[in-house]
Amino acid sequence: MRDITFKGIHCSRFGLEVMDTERPLFGEFSDSFIKLPEVSGSVVVTDNSESDIEIRIQFLLTPLPGQTYYDACRALRGYFKSSQKERLIFDEDSKWAYMAKFISSEDFERIVDDGLFWATFRCSPDMVAV
Repeated sequence: MRDITFKGIHCSRFGLEVMDTERPLFGEFSDSFIKLPEVSGSVVVTDNSESDIEIRIQFLLTPLPGQTYYDACRALRGYFKSSQKERLIFDEDSKWAYMAKFISSEDFERIVDDGLFWATFRCSPDMVAV
């Protein structure tokens, strides 16, 4: 199973199934490259700190019994909304979590029409042990 748990709640409780993921291995490093006159190439000023990463997850939404797609979409707002980074855990890698904040998704209409949508989470680059 390739599903996720976010904020301690499994995605299946909202009728979500993970269809695809895009998880970068590293954040962008903060190194600087300086070009010096009359020198081929550049000099690297090393800074191994990493920027946050963006994880994209494609979900398939199936409304729960008694729900319309519109009801199911409205329920997702409470699931994804948070004021700080929360644990994002992938079922197949359940001993590690990203500290993540949901930042965007597809348009409401597209979700209702297709049931498929991409959600983007901004995460700290280093995972934490669960």
